[in-house]
Amino acid sequence: MSDDVATAQVLSTNIFDSAAEAIEAIGAADVLGLGVKVSNRLVPDEDGDDSFVEEWVVELLTSVPTVDED
Repeated sequence: MSDDVATAQVLSTNIFDSAAEAIEAIGAADVLGLGVKVSNRLVPDEDGDDSFVEEWVVELLTSVPTVDED
């Protein structure tokens, strides 16, 4: 893991209902020169019928993570 990833601080955590909304947030972060960490997860549906829905988590970081070429 790069030192940049270890030292980047999370500015905010945003949760979206669709991948399209998450992609829009990622594009905005790119324009602003911010890093992002993206994940998705299944959460219980609010309708209470034992089903799950997918949500997207976008964390905005203070810097863009880099990858070591090792």
